[in-house]
Amino acid sequence: MSSLRTHFEGSAVELADHAALEVSEQEGATMLTLRPRTPTAVAVVLHLLDDKVGTVALDDPACVPAELGNDPVADLESIDYFVSVAVQGRATAFHLGRGGCVEIQDGEDTSRSWRNAWPWPGWRRRAERIEYEPYS
Repeated sequence: MSSLRTHFEGSAVELADHAALEVSEQEGATMLTLRPRTPTAVAVVLHLLDDKVGTVALDDPACVPAELGNDPVADLESIDYFVSVAVQGRATAFHLGRGGCVEIQDGEDTSRSWRNAWPWPGWRRRAERIEYEPYS
């Protein structure tokens, strides 16, 4: 079992009162989902291929995943980052057709990632907005 999977499962154990771990496997790939008990919170998804490489992201189609497998320390930090964002409810998604944007609050700073969308004028007004709640 990989250290990525073990680390993610450890986060699930710590959050057992607030979230459940779902595991599915198919054709050499494993998907682990940390599913919150709060329906308005966002899940975190870890995709692993042969337990060596993969991605981690919020379970939102507009979220750009972080790639894992090149740097063990950075990989664990990426997993911790996405789990922290989800647990603390610091993400807001904007859906625009098949794409969108995810904003993540970090104190005074906001990071924004785009997927299959461009930030045209008025995009916030036209987008479906989802403010994810903290795990409780």
